[in-house]
Amino acid sequence: MRGLSQRVKAMKPSATVAVNARALELRRQGVDLVALTAGEPDFDTPEHVKEAARRALAQGKTKYAPPAGIPELREALAEKFRRENGLEVTPDQTIVTVGGKQALFNLFQAILDPGDEVIVLAPYWVSYPEMVRFAGGVPVEVATHPEEGFVPDPEAVRRAITGRTKALVVNSPNNPTGAVSAKEVLEALARLAQEHDFYLASDEIYEHLIYE
Repeated sequence: MRGLSQRVKAMKPSATVAVNARALELRRQGVDLVALTAGEPDFDTPEHVKEAARRALAQGKTKYAPPAGIPELREALAEKFRRENGLEVTPDQTIVTVGGKQALFNLFQAILDPGDEVIVLAPYWVSYPEMVRFAGGVPVEVATHPEEGFVPDPEAVRRAITGRTKALVVNSPNNPTGAVSAKEVLEALARLAQEHDFYLASDEIYEHLIYE
């Protein structure tokens, strides 16, 4: 049988998945441990969400949905952005994916040509660089520092910008540090994206997981 593509062979396994699998195995063996691996809440799916899923199944809502998502869901997303984030977003500017990883994977596949650079703020979620490389891009790391609360320095980002820069990935609240960037920092990064004409991918998956 023919082998896998060189692109797939070059991808590194997710360290998060490997450590999480090991933690699950240890738990099955009766080991009492706290797993700081997969970024998911420790509570069960809310009952009203379960009920909505059961109701949808009973109503036969099991067929193919529109590629960009169910219209009512896209309308609800646009309203969420207006209500919670103060952003004027229309439903046709939203796309529903199966998670943040697919959204970013699709983005990189859509915008990157071979050799295009994507600035990634370190420490970062382990999947960012691999998804960039898989799309033919080059991840460019810009470090954040504990003495600065792991908040990105816009001037450090500016120094990393080249003629090949195609995107900057911002993750706040951050995985794995938990750092939350101030509005002024995010606005400074947005101005850099406008000034140098590159995409700003804002990964806000932990938006509501803030505890202080």
